[in-house]
Parts: sequence; structure tokens; C-alpha cells
Amino acid sequence: MLFGCIYITDFTVQAAIRHESGDIFKTCPVVLLDGPDSRQKVFACNDVARREGIAIGTTKSQVKVLPGVVMRKRHSEKEAEAQAALIDCGYALSFKVESTCPGTVIVDLSGAERLMGSPLSMAGQFVQLAAQCNLQGRVAIAANPDAALHAARGFEGITIIPAGTEAATLASLSVEILNPDPEALDTLLNLGISDFKALAHLPAVSLVHRLGQKGLYLQQLARGSTHRELVPSVPAGQFKESIEMEEPVELLEPLSFVLNRLLNQLLARLRARSLATDHIQVNLGLEVHSERQLHSAPPALAKESPVHQRTLTLPVPTQDAQLFLKLLQLDLAAHPPLAAVKKIFIEAFPARLRFNQGGLFQPSAPEAAELEVTLARLRAVTGERDEESRLRIGFPVIRDTHKADSFDLRQSNASDRKERSLQRSEPNLALRVLRPPLKVRVELSDDEPSAIIIHGKRKRVIHASGPWNKNGAWWNGKEEWSYEQWDLELDAQGTLLYQAFRDCRSGSWFLAGLYD
Repeated sequence: MLFGCIYITDFTVQAAIRHESGDIFKTCPVVLLDGPDSRQKVFACNDVARREGIAIGTTKSQVKVLPGVVMRKRHSEKEAEAQAALIDCGYALSFKVESTCPGTVIVDLSGAERLMGSPLSMAGQFVQLAAQCNLQGRVAIAANPDAALHAARGFEGITIIPAGTEAATLASLSVEILNPDPEALDTLLNLGISDFKALAHLPAVSLVHRLGQKGLYLQQLARGSTHRELVPSVPAGQFKESIEMEEPVELLEPLSFVLNRLLNQLLARLRARSLATDHIQVNLGLEVHSERQLHSAPPALAKESPVHQRTLTLPVPTQDAQLFLKLLQLDLAAHPPLAAVKKIFIEAFPARLRFNQGGLFQPSAPEAAELEVTLARLRAVTGERDEESRLRIGFPVIRDTHKADSFDLRQSNASDRKERSLQRSEPNLALRVLRPPLKVRVELSDDEPSAIIIHGKRKRVIHASGPWNKNGAWWNGKEEWSYEQWDLELDAQGTLLYQAFRDCRSGSWFLAGLYD
């Protein structure tokens, strides 16, 4: 049996500053405040703050007088997001993960040596996965989960405990790491029992007389001799990251910097679960002060907590955070928020990775990610919609009509399976469509075209097939169409096959295209 445990030191503090830049946790005194705004006190702090003399329960006014202290307000949703990220890191190593307590995760690594190498290599991977989510912690690997848990809490860095050496390795740890109840802790300290070694060597009968069965259980923990099954945690079905900034952001460049950190952590969690995403939703919480606006705030911002929502979709799932960042930058440049951004909330909807086999010497189609960025750049230049609210950039979709050259645009190129199944499999004659149709003069013989004059040159019609009368939208004068379609075989330096039509409303003739 082999178990690995990761313990995030000062978890609530790290969760609060996880999305901020720089190594603030190790270099600056950071305190986490909780309580009513008028009576906020220190709920948690890091080692640097403790060395400055800051303790739990210190008031906000007392902390303010100290130079260089980073103060943040506690948000339980940030701790939940950080714990979910830590669980995702565990699932990258094992299918059996226990969320022991906030900031602590234990995984079952039994039999994983062939896949991930030595225990030291597995511990290093665990640390690296947590670092990708901006969490710094300690890792321990042992033959039972409790020994790994206490070693991770008590020792810095990475600790590997060979089977059978648990008691000797844990001997120097303080009994406070066992988290006994206050009464039991006082009893042990009064007896002079301050570390695991002293507790492990106490007579079991006397210990039970003093503390009951809980004392015997504490002794087994100190010896590292307990054995239990992990309680598997349910993997998160949602992938969310959020941040509330100290000062509202108005410019796209600093906003992109924050979005980059959120997207990197979000996609790191997806990669840890061997997942990808093709759909990301971004909600930007806006801070509106009507008395500071140069112009009156629009009705959409009249409510108390306005939100600017944007959604990005891709034709194929991806794990590339930089791709989503570029698309988001282009989208926000085209649709900027109407006020400064105070909060950012991003949710990624997981999907399975899709693997496509390319050509032997070159890709069979453009890279989906590059194509999506190109389309986003085109939308930024031309605008997303025209004066009639029609898409300017997209993938053509044929309308259910016989009107020539009639199609719509849609943003996604995903085809419906049912539509693909109804497509004919036999080969069709290709038509090179002329856009716009070329206006020509036609000579008739017995109401059939006998010659066509194109750019002043007369070409004889060898064979004419038609007409096919087509009309529609007669109920709408602006969109009404009516024409006679002909297929014409011309004798002009070899046989050429054209499609022509006559506009019944104007009587004019046009060449629609050339058959290959």
C-alpha cells in the first residue's frame, strides 16, 4: 500500500491570494480579515506576518499601522475553488482521492510506481500540479494515509517514509499535530508528553485509564500503525475560478493580465482531469458610480450589481489557455464593458478531448484554433453584424429555398448529423458560381437561346436545356424573385457548359456560372 498526502500551509491565506501576481505569500506579510466591516479581525495569516508579531484576533486598526502588510477579506467561495483545484490535482495521480479537510488531500498511489516512477517522482509531480494552481504545500508519502497526513503537516518539503519506519520518522513531531481535543492535549502536556516519541512509548493501559479509547487511538497515530480506507471524494462537475480586485480595472491590458492567470489555472485543472473545454463563460462584475460617469449610465447598468457577460465557443475542445485569452481579448475589444470591472467570474464547461488524424505530409484542414482566432480578428475589423443584424463573418448555411445564391451565416461550423446523413453520395457536377452574375445579351430562336454575346463576342449555343421556372417571396415585393434557368452548351474554343437565367421581372439575361 502507498498513500500520498499534500498539505497546503495557511490554506485560507493562499486561497485568498491565489490569483494575484508575484510570490506574495513568501515575501510579504499577508493577513486575512473576517467579520463585520466595523469590527474586522485577523482570521488567518502567513509565516511572514507571524514573524512581524501579528496574531489571530488582531484588529484591523492594529494591522494598519504596520508597514507593508497585505490585507485581504475572507471569501468562502475562494476557499471552495482552491479545494476543488487541489482535488483535481489528486485525480491527476489517482482515481481514489480523499478530501480530508480544507487544504489537505490524500490519494491512493498503490500500484502507480510503474506509471509514475519512484515515490519521490510521484511527490514531485504532486507539488508541480499544485504549483500550477498557485498553491504551495508539503507532500508526504507513506504506507498508510494517517502517517502521510501527519508527516505532511509536520515536515517541510517532500517526505518519503519507507514501510516499517513510521514511528521513527514521526518521533520528533509535536503532539499538537494530532489535533487532540483541548482536554486531552492539556492532559498530555501536564504529563510531559510533547512529541510523538514520548506518546508512542507510554504504557497503553495507563493511557487508556487517563484518556480512554481516544488516548489509545492517539498513540496508534503517533506510532504510524493505523490502517483505514480512504473516503473517496466526488470529483467536481463544474470548473469555476473567480477574483474580486482591490481596485476596479478600466483598461483592457491590466484586465487581460488577470484573465490570463484565471484561464491558466482553470485549464490546468482541466488538464489534471484529462479534460478539455469548448465553451467558456465570462462574467465581469461592473462597478458603476453614476455621479462619476461622464455620461449618464445606460439603463442596463441601473441595477445594483451589473454584469457584463461574454461567452466563447470553439468547434473542437482544447486545453490551450492562450487561445481563449486571445479570443477573449478580441471579443472584449469589440464588446467592451460599459464600466470598470470589479469582479471576474469564469466557468469552463468540460468536454472530452478529440483526436483527429491529419494527412501524411500536411494537415488535411486548417488548425481549428488558428481558424477561430482568424475569424475573431476579422470580426474585430468588419464588425460582428451588419445594419440588418446579420452576421458578417461565419460559416455559410444554405437556406431552405430554391432562390439562387441564398444562404445564411452561423458562428459554428458543426454540422448536424442528420443533415450529413441525408446528403447524396453520388458525384455531382461542380458549378463555378459567378458573383455577381454576369449580364449578357441573348439571341432567341423559337423562344430558346441560340447565341450569347459576352463582352461583345458572339458565342453560338450548341444545345440548350430548359427552362426551369423558379419564383418565390411573391408575398414580399422587396424580396420577390422570378426567373427562367437554362443550361447552355456553347461552341467557343472547345465545348463550354454554362448556367444562365432570365430575370422575368426585368427581362435581362445573366450568366450564373460555369460547370466543370
